[in-house]
Amino acid sequence: DAGLAGADFTGAVLTQANLELAQLTGADLTNAIVTEAYINGTTKLEVKSADGADFTDTPLRKDQQMYLCGIAKGTNPVTKVDTRESMACTD
Repeated sequence: DAGLAGADFTGAVLTQANLELAQLTGADLTNAIVTEAYINGTTKLEVKSADGADFTDTPLRKDQQMYLCGIAKGTNPVTKVDTRESMACTD
């Protein structure tokens, strides 16, 4: 269990990070690269921002996906991947 509430991950590279059971409430994932990460389990993913984040090949639970798709926008400045596309947002 990691207490990462409010952490600033702006522009961080979290490729293949294991964030299972991490509390990320209020964390800032702006422009972060969260590819191939493990965030299932009971991870709290109610982040402050995921604008410009790249979640390519990171499995999301439906509730996580719905929350992130509701707040995220933009394109990652490094990978050039559309944020909502990387989260498989449908709307």
